[in-house]
Amino acid sequence: MISVIIPVYNAEPCLRRCLDSVLASVCDDFEIILINDGSTDGSPKICTEYAKRDRRIRLITQKNQGVSAARNRGISEALGEWLIFLDADDFITDDFLGMAARPEYRQTELILFRFATCASSASVPDCCREASKDRSNIPSYRYEGEEMLQLIRRILVPRPLTENDALDFRTPCARAYRKSILEQYSIRFSPDIKIGEDLLFNLEYQLRAKSCVFIPGTVYFYAVHEDSSSHQFNPGLHENHARLLKAVRDVLDQYGMYSSLEEDYASYALENLTYVLIHEVFSPHSPRTYRENRKLCQEMRQNRLYVNAFDYNRKTGILPRKILVLCFRLKCYLLVNLISRVSYACLGRKWHRQ
Repeated sequence: MISVIIPVYNAEPCLRRCLDSVLASVCDDFEIILINDGSTDGSPKICTEYAKRDRRIRLITQKNQGVSAARNRGISEALGEWLIFLDADDFITDDFLGMAARPEYRQTELILFRFATCASSASVPDCCREASKDRSNIPSYRYEGEEMLQLIRRILVPRPLTENDALDFRTPCARAYRKSILEQYSIRFSPDIKIGEDLLFNLEYQLRAKSCVFIPGTVYFYAVHEDSSSHQFNPGLHENHARLLKAVRDVLDQYGMYSSLEEDYASYALENLTYVLIHEVFSPHSPRTYRENRKLCQEMRQNRLYVNAFDYNRKTGILPRKILVLCFRLKCYLLVNLISRVSYACLGRKWHRQ
């Protein structure tokens, strides 16, 4: 059986679309675990309605604790062999669960699929019609043993797995996890990390998984919201990302993988640093003064994990990042400010075009 874990927090506008997409699955050996994480809108009423309608739906209600705690509750309650995470404003194709449940993948410990972005108002039939064409010719790629290392590298340094493929190794969406591995190694999402917890979860899981199958078919549609929290100013981003950076290093040390992935980790550390500079420290939405931002930069320079990564700046990353990190390293904060703001504007235009 497959357990589909859906955290729900104030998702009233899209929740029915999400649930209907799962219930339309051609594979019917599944359960849906709805974790109502303290919703204050009409979401609990919808959850109750669907739970009464279909015995495969279980509703669990808890105080608002965040998406990590909600997913962790779902993991603990799940009865399925495979676990699939679905956000309440997203939806899936009707063959996603069926492909994950194929007998030939029974000995596999991780299954990866593609996902696509869509507007928050997108129609399920319109999106899925194109995605579901000619599934019979979709190839699959199997990875085992030492080959798993290349998948782990892509969590730290995102890059295509196959030609022209933009698979995201950091998201928990569009993939199936073995419940037995999560339980055997007590792998859970970290409630202390609000942004980037998915990366840490996947890193720990893939360090334990011995085999993986990648099926390059789109099965999951991720709804893009203009007011998404990931696009809003977050004054605690530097603290969150410092915790995340340390947690990633701790996991690599714990599994004895740091020496094999040192350069990849350094590249991730520099990515982590530039993200904070662009999206918090010198964000155009920051209420801090330039002097306060400069002081924050000086504090960030005390983090040895950032400082140790400077030596890899010339080897890794794209040119704009190399220039930004070099300016930061040389304490040219006026230039860091300028480059960060230009980068923020460019990223904003790119996001609006999606």
